[in-house]
Amino acid sequence: MSELFIKQELLKILPTIDAVIFDIDGVLLDVSQSFRAAICDTLQHYAVHHLELKSNYPLLTPEETEFFKFAGGFNDDWDLTNAAVMLIAAKMTKTGARDTQSIHEIAPTWREYTDAIKRAGGGLARAEGVILEMLTPHQRRDFARAVNPKLVTQLFQEFYAGDDACRDLYGFEPEYVHGEGYYKRETVLINPELLPAKLKYGVVTGRSIAETRLALSQAKLLQKIPESSWITPAIGPKKPDGRTLLAAREALDFKSALYLGDIMDDLQTVFNYRELKGAGKARIAGAIALSGPSGELHKRQFLEAGADIVTPDVNTLLEYLKAVVK
Repeated sequence: MSELFIKQELLKILPTIDAVIFDIDGVLLDVSQSFRAAICDTLQHYAVHHLELKSNYPLLTPEETEFFKFAGGFNDDWDLTNAAVMLIAAKMTKTGARDTQSIHEIAPTWREYTDAIKRAGGGLARAEGVILEMLTPHQRRDFARAVNPKLVTQLFQEFYAGDDACRDLYGFEPEYVHGEGYYKRETVLINPELLPAKLKYGVVTGRSIAETRLALSQAKLLQKIPESSWITPAIGPKKPDGRTLLAAREALDFKSALYLGDIMDDLQTVFNYRELKGAGKARIAGAIALSGPSGELHKRQFLEAGADIVTPDVNTLLEYLKAVVK
């Protein structure tokens, strides 16, 4: 297990911070068996039941979803799932392959695809651009008929919420997927008793308000992190837009804070915040927890990218803060 890394210049600043802002997934909750599994199962379900491919091989593994996270612009798992569906639909359209193993073996691989997305700038719109470059005008028409982003998102929601929570989380009853929601597979990573009492707390997340409420309830943090300090896509910008942290600053009214995430987009959010006019009014340090999928493997990348703090997990950092915060 890694040690806690803190940049030298932050050692004097951390005792004086007045707020901590958290990402949720991979920081407060382990979502490897919920959101990551929902991505993969949504893709497989769509390929088999909508694209009518024979299912003889898994198209995507939870570990491979990390390629999208490091391409950038995929903090929203609905976007990630739609980007994955686009590649499968494009391969089918281009080659005529009709089974999942053949589709999986056809180039580009997930790594090659996400590397191309990263070079293009990251995110769903850039992914579509990468796909369209692969196809002829006629193939593009067939591809457009094969993809249904609204249905993909609905399938994801049904896998995640299940029969018991779909209406509460998303406002509808499941139509295609039935059973227990994957959210029940999530495990809590944070020990709330370690939160220093003097600090203010907020979240900046890609989750909806209902999903955020569910997560903070699971983590027993609803009393510590009031809804007024939840920064979700409902307010407008999404990570890695630095305005998400600007909104957190306005909600929490802090002078100095740290933001703890688990992927490169979280770090980029801090960097983008620092470029905004007026960012100097409140300093935000960028911290990364290695508790997300493959986090430990990417430690060097986080350090080279300029992370101010790299911690094995949220609790290690909270224990340190509890000892030093004045």
